[in-house]
Amino acid sequence: MRASIALFTFAALACSALGCGGTVEIPRICFKQASLAVPGSPAGGSVASPSFSIDLTNQIPLLRTNASDTDLRVDQVTITPVAGTTPDLSGIQTATMQAQPATGAAVNVVRYQRNPAAPPPVAIVLGGDTVNIEPYLVAGQARLSVTLAGQPPAGGWTADVETCLHARASVSP
Repeated sequence: MRASIALFTFAALACSALGCGGTVEIPRICFKQASLAVPGSPAGGSVASPSFSIDLTNQIPLLRTNASDTDLRVDQVTITPVAGTTPDLSGIQTATMQAQPATGAAVNVVRYQRNPAAPPPVAIVLGGDTVNIEPYLVAGQARLSVTLAGQPPAGGWTADVETCLHARASVSP
């Protein structure tokens, strides 16, 4: 991951210095939100995690926010119960991660749909990369939350949330 970031920085600086343009890609970079408290849902239904932020500008040097030539897409989100907590995840039928812009409604980014024929999951893995989250960044940070639906665990639990994305940006002189 650090090698990709260093290459991204080097390519962007070299293009700027030489007056050339081009496209720079980071194929995959992951961020971990450790020990996120997930509330329980005693009556079933839906439950939303507290929102959390990923500071992309500190992790991706020279990231230009509010630029039409920057594309950031979430590929996968893995929600894993922290050791010592044992929630029953089998009742979670769907999960959705939302990005919260500075103003307006949250936007769904990735989704999970449980396969009823599959064994009970030990982690919830959301997937998809159809939404560019760059327009929803607030000061270079992605403000995210997760909604679990179906029959989420009745009691609160703690999870590590790993969010992986890819980036593409055009560098112009």
